[in-house]
Order: sequence, then C-alpha cells, then structure tokens
Amino acid sequence: MTTEVWPNAPLALVAVEARFPAGGGLLRPPVQRAIRDLLGSGWVLEGAKQQTVELAVGSSGVQAHNVKVEDLTRITIRDRTKAVTVRTESLTIEATSYSGYRSFRELLRAAFEAVERVIEPDGITRLGIRYIDEIRVPKFEGSNPWDEWLDSSLLAPRAEGLATRTWTSAVQYDMGEDRRLVLRYGPAEGPVVDPAGPLKRRSAPGIGPVFILDFDSFWQPTDIPAFSAAELVVICDDLRAPVRALFDQLISKRLIDEVFKMEGG
Repeated sequence: MTTEVWPNAPLALVAVEARFPAGGGLLRPPVQRAIRDLLGSGWVLEGAKQQTVELAVGSSGVQAHNVKVEDLTRITIRDRTKAVTVRTESLTIEATSYSGYRSFRELLRAAFEAVERVIEPDGITRLGIRYIDEIRVPKFEGSNPWDEWLDSSLLAPRAEGLATRTWTSAVQYDMGEDRRLVLRYGPAEGPVVDPAGPLKRRSAPGIGPVFILDFDSFWQPTDIPAFSAAELVVICDDLRAPVRALFDQLISKRLIDEVFKMEGG
C-alpha cells in the first residue's frame, strides 16, 4: 500500500459512496445521532446543502457542470474538513484534509460499521472511491506549458503553428469483477472543487491555470451482495490501489520535487 503523502499534495477532495437498496422514508434525528455517536468524538450534526458536481468541457477547459443542490443532514467533524452523509439509499464519506489512505481507511471502517449496525442495509448496489486532484505549477510558460510537468499521455494532440490551450478527455479502464476506473482530465482556469463549499479546504486554492485529474474507481455488482462493513473496507483497498498506481505514472519527478514536496505550497 503506497502511503507517501507530500506536504503540498494536489488532492482537493476524496470521497467514497456506498449505495444500497432504499429502505423508504427519511432518516429521523435519533438515527442520525446514533450514527454520529458511533463515529467517535468530535462529530456533530449539521443541516446542510449537498452539492453534487459533474465535470464537463467548456470554453475554459474542465468545468463544473450539472451542479445539483439538496437539503440534508450531514455529520461533520468540527473543523468541517471531513463529513459523513447518510441517506436511506446511500452513505457518503468526504474529506478535504487527507493525511494518507491508512488514516482515511479508519474513517471508512467506522462509517461502514455505524451504518451496518444502525440502518442494517439489505445489501450493496455500488461502491465507489473518487479522488480529485488540482495540479498547479510555479512556472507556466511557452506554447505547451504542461509538457514539463505531466506524462505525455495527458497532453493534447499537436499541430504545427497551433498552441494548445484547453482540452478535456476521459478514459475508462476495466478492472474485472464488475469494477471500472474512469479518469477525466484536462486543464482549467481555476478550481473545480468549490473553496466556498460545505467542506473546508486545507488551504485556499491558488489562482491561475490548474490541471484536473478526476479518478472515479467503482464496483457495481450485477447482483446485490450483503452489506458487510469489513468486506467493503477491503473492496475500497482494491479500488484505491489502481488509482494511486495510475496517478504515480502520470506525474513527473520534477512535479514531485519542485511542487508536491515543497512546504507551504
């Protein structure tokens, strides 16, 4: 398991969603409080608006698209950098403060176990883990400025006399056993994870061009397996592994040394 976390890592958001057959009705406050208590100390219930963001191409490259807002109750840590949202048909765990997968994995385990104990879902219909990286670089020069920082597979097709500006692409990988990995990528003019959203970002995003890497690794079984917290944690391990492996192949040593390893970035 790769565990290195750089001081100036580009991760803007990590989220895990587990979907299960809806039990009907709304989750009453006592149910939400029971789940909160099982997560441990430092968690509070908060009325919130859930913003669901899809990424699409626009005139400025990768942009937020189809933004949906929903009123709900969120269980959030007091500094608002982590949140757990439980509905009758899903569980979502989100974090903008990320000290490595081992630590995040403990939150996954606690959330899965709390939902299994309190709600007792009938099964699992989808499990996904998503990482959104926003890459910024200190030197952004020339007609093809991303060439020095990223793997060539992320770059746009070239034509003599034309300077690349914006593009967006998506690729789907087959991981077997009803598992897929989708990578969406391209440059944008600014952040796609809203710094004014319900989750507080670790630090204010910089201004200027940014390159987006949006990984969505998921398992969507054809049947409805039983909801098992222990098994879901292991499946998250399996879903996360190719994300990190692919990410490591797409970035350059220069990007690691001159950006990600720099303190105070």
